[in-house]
Amino acid sequence: MLAINDTQLVILDIQGKLSEIVYQSEQVLKGSSQLIQGSRLLNLPIVWAEQTPEKLGATHSSLVPHLAGLSPLSKATFSAYRTEAIAKAIEDNVRKQVLLIGVETHICIYQTTADLVKAGYEVFVVADAVSSRTMENKNIGLKMVKQAGGKISCVEGALFSLLGGSTHEKFREIAKLIK
Repeated sequence: MLAINDTQLVILDIQGKLSEIVYQSEQVLKGSSQLIQGSRLLNLPIVWAEQTPEKLGATHSSLVPHLAGLSPLSKATFSAYRTEAIAKAIEDNVRKQVLLIGVETHICIYQTTADLVKAGYEVFVVADAVSSRTMENKNIGLKMVKQAGGKISCVEGALFSLLGGSTHEKFREIAKLIK
């Protein structure tokens, strides 16, 4: 189960036109927004990566306001963990649980999961905040994530797991965010 003091959020490649043409893009953008906002409310560290932004474009404009004060880290590798600056940012957070969101599930999400698991992280891929251009590739990607040792969660499940119960001081704010 996720624990606030052990968890960080890693955002991969929710950029440009690709973020708008992936399978169920509206759901992915909404779920990503909710999880980013919830992570900010819970003071989780966030690592934000963009795949060759000079070619693919910037992070989707609906997410950028929720990332105020943070800067994206550029990558050319499919596994974010194979980009030194991103690996260092993840390691510097000293939190062994990773919530992973972004695109594409069968490429960057899978490869990052595999590398993080090998490095000793517990990876939770948030199914309603990841996607691929096709439903088939998303589903295959989620299976690949599980085969690599990753776990599958959802936005609401992850946030309420982090809260642990309705007595948490941020419960009402998180509950409003989900509605």
